[in-house]
Amino acid sequence: MRTFQDQIERRGVARIHRHSYIRGQADRAVARGDAVRILPGVVAATSLARDPRTIIRALLLWHRDVVLVGKAALILLGMTPPGSAHPMDLRAINEVEAFSRTRSLVRPGIRVHRWHMPHRFITERERVRLAEPEVSVLILAIQGEWEWVCEALRQRFVTPEGCREARKSLTGRYSRTQVDAALADIALAPWSIPELEMGRILRAVGVTGNKPNHKVRVGDRHYYLDQAFEAETVALEIDGRNVHGTADGYEATMMRSAHLDRHGWKVLHTTPTMIRRNPRFVLDWLASHLHRRHRPKAMFSEPVLRDIMRGLAAA
Repeated sequence: MRTFQDQIERRGVARIHRHSYIRGQADRAVARGDAVRILPGVVAATSLARDPRTIIRALLLWHRDVVLVGKAALILLGMTPPGSAHPMDLRAINEVEAFSRTRSLVRPGIRVHRWHMPHRFITERERVRLAEPEVSVLILAIQGEWEWVCEALRQRFVTPEGCREARKSLTGRYSRTQVDAALADIALAPWSIPELEMGRILRAVGVTGNKPNHKVRVGDRHYYLDQAFEAETVALEIDGRNVHGTADGYEATMMRSAHLDRHGWKVLHTTPTMIRRNPRFVLDWLASHLHRRHRPKAMFSEPVLRDIMRGLAAA
């Protein structure tokens, strides 16, 4: 027969029923500060109470129908979080989000929404019920967590088409306007926030003929171009300092541009700062390299373009 201390040391959490033989032990541990009541009827070791793994174990003990969604669900399904080099890195999140058919609850590091998730949008890994990745990505897009959405698209963890199908799992939970706006931005297929911002203004001014993150073959190599205009063999590349500002990154960028140029591609290099400070200049510069049919159909002032980039104005 395991004591409360045995359970806490083994899993970090323990389920305490009303008539449990370890209830008194748990009460004393909480009084000493060695444990905390992390959820109704669930006690966790104080030192582990904010650890996402502990929270997930606590949720599973608390209620069987819990379905993890959002960031925690994506990581458990194998996605590497933004800014991390390691899969299954739950340290990248500060809140575990879940759905329950009958319960709703908010606690430090925990948010449970009362919502019935259709079974076809649920998968299971090691007895943990998880929303399909497209559902989590769509929710994160609605919440404005675009760094996570872009990373999921970059890792090809989801596709825009799959996210459109996932809207059926959230019918009635969010307004149609919210879902449509999120899906419209996901359809831009951005792999980073600057690419999302550029995609929004290209859409707003009516630029056509572009393919985001388009794979091209030049010689014996393949490259993904941020915005490819195949009819003009023009590529717009958004070079951020994190990747292209290092010595190795700079050399790789120059070699890549040389290969593309050698095979007929004109590469226009811009930066996130250029786009944010002078969006109209970047659009005019790009338009000067496009066929007439692909050029902007409308133009806005720079303040309006910046609002569009940030998602504050309709695009």
